[in-house]
Amino acid sequence: MTMKISCVSASYVADLLGYPGAIDWGKAMELIIQAPLVETIEQMLKRLAPARLEGIEFWFPHIWPARITPVTAGEILKLLYSRGMVCAACAGGVDDPVKDPYSAAATFQTTRLLEASLIAGHFEPAAVPGLGKLGAKYGVLSAFENGGEKSELEILAAIQGGNDWIGANLDTGNLATQGGDPVKATRVLGKRIRHVHFKDVPAVGSHDCVAIGSGIVDVKGVMRELKACGYTGWLSIEIETSGHDPTDEIIASAETIRGLL
Repeated sequence: MTMKISCVSASYVADLLGYPGAIDWGKAMELIIQAPLVETIEQMLKRLAPARLEGIEFWFPHIWPARITPVTAGEILKLLYSRGMVCAACAGGVDDPVKDPYSAAATFQTTRLLEASLIAGHFEPAAVPGLGKLGAKYGVLSAFENGGEKSELEILAAIQGGNDWIGANLDTGNLATQGGDPVKATRVLGKRIRHVHFKDVPAVGSHDCVAIGSGIVDVKGVMRELKACGYTGWLSIEIETSGHDPTDEIIASAETIRGLL
């Protein structure tokens, strides 16, 4: 098996706002949740066609659990299959099953509807036991996405070392933004990495995203370490922008990654 390339649909967070620059994420999410579900995804897939992706990772607002049904999930899967694609994962925050069992279960059910086996997102360390139980029930792994963490040690603490149903979703750009070392993190986390958000940023402290290979992330080093630890999962491109359409950068990033593979 070899690594496969996908794209996080959250890259299009500002799409319905017209890319005004600074955005209100809450408003952007509300617009996405209310938009026609299947039609929005179909238009996204058409724009991404030149990237020749093998999958797409759906951000939960694009497949809002309270709105998606088996019928609409089937329509989305048909769109993917016709393009030789699959749902690589679902992405977004996951609630603690103890505090909100309905919401937590709904994210797992939605993931299964789209025939994915992994949720890549943020969750609290206290939620790990409950998420592990839901993972075993639904056959869906929870992969913690680092955000404010500055090192691989903080990521390990967040997942409590990891287990069969809890792992790491290494976000290379988020770690670089915090001054961390994505190459070292890849080496140390090793088999605990169950998913990768391949993201690049222009500088430490910046939350702007740039095409893979044009920022400060040592993408060749990350790829070298992923190969060394036997990683065969998804490399999910994430180009979150609020000032312009990220499609061209996603296409360029896919070509860069393909060259590294």
